[in-house]
Amino acid sequence: MSRYKIPRRIVNVSAEAAFAVLRIAKNVEKMGKRVIHLEIGEPDFDTPKHIKEAAVEALNKNLTHYTPTLGIPELRQEIAESVKRDYGVEVDWEKNVAVTTGCKQAILASTLSIVDEGEEVIYPNPGYPEYEAAAYFAGGKPVPYRLRIEEGFRMTPDGLAELITPKTKLVVLNTPNNPCGVVMSEEDVRGVVELAEDHGFYILSDEIYRPILFDGLKHYSPLHVKKSLDRLIIVDGFSKRYAMTGWRLGYALVPEEILPQLFKLLNVMTSCPNSISQYAALAALRGPQEPTMNMVKEYWRRREIVVEELLKLEKIKFVKPEGAFYVMVDVSEILNKLKTSSEEFVKMLIERYGVAFLHGTALGSYGEGFIRISFATSEENIREGIRLLGKAIEELSKS
Repeated sequence: MSRYKIPRRIVNVSAEAAFAVLRIAKNVEKMGKRVIHLEIGEPDFDTPKHIKEAAVEALNKNLTHYTPTLGIPELRQEIAESVKRDYGVEVDWEKNVAVTTGCKQAILASTLSIVDEGEEVIYPNPGYPEYEAAAYFAGGKPVPYRLRIEEGFRMTPDGLAELITPKTKLVVLNTPNNPCGVVMSEEDVRGVVELAEDHGFYILSDEIYRPILFDGLKHYSPLHVKKSLDRLIIVDGFSKRYAMTGWRLGYALVPEEILPQLFKLLNVMTSCPNSISQYAALAALRGPQEPTMNMVKEYWRRREIVVEELLKLEKIKFVKPEGAFYVMVDVSEILNKLKTSSEEFVKMLIERYGVAFLHGTALGSYGEGFIRISFATSEENIREGIRLLGKAIEELSKS
């Protein structure tokens, strides 16, 4: 008989549920039924040609060996240069820049570098599940900031102030936001920075979706406000901006005192980032940015299609996305009628209607009553997927 006991630090950690939904959908497809995929947050574009060519060149040069744990110097330098261009702030590539195996690793390693046993981490909920998981891994206490549809899913300084205690060590921001598509205003970002200065907590700002903005909106980062990395970590990467999800490369901008701790964690986790991916990322930053701009234009067009189609449906509510490529849809009316959960509803939609969304609780406890739609897919899939959602709601409302 096994005596295995799950360690306390991971007992409350869940794997990212989007992949579980994808698995259910794939199983249905194996039975010969078509499933429209609107669940996974992955660009449907190919990695730009010049980036792939740089990877092939690196392979041909046999650049396939270990690299420094924090990344090759050329890439770290180029990241620092991009920060100067994009934020107007100078960072020291040797003291402030760490390349990681994906944005997830940057979030986890940064949280582990800051949070101690029992300290509190405030994070958006519904939100990217890695924030809560990282807090648990660190032995900290996750404190959800509830994003409410009636408040436009916004995190505000006033709302945040109500959650701050003497144990607050880290506050996580995500703008543009996954899953709600909200872009924080300059005023709200400034207000959070002022709270951090008053209370002494760190800010971790996840900015992986920062180029994907609509309606002429601008991205505002705590780095724009602070002009330094004092008690501030910026997490970013290449997955969304350059359609490089499978290349698994991200980075963290951290205060100088944090970098040695980050080094230890990254060294223990993975020794170093993938060598070929690093040379590809170098080409991404140095090369033309038109592919990214073209992707953003297409996401903007798709956002309009999503809004157009959702407005045709009854018994739902949503907030028009301002950035990223997601929309959270309130389906609580039909869930209440069916006396079911968002997770069971998503399974029903896959199995009976052939369309896959992500259930709200995959993005936190306050996601119950919602489903997330990813519009990082074709116009045809978007229109047909939302049509099937409407069909399901209409038929199930009569049952």
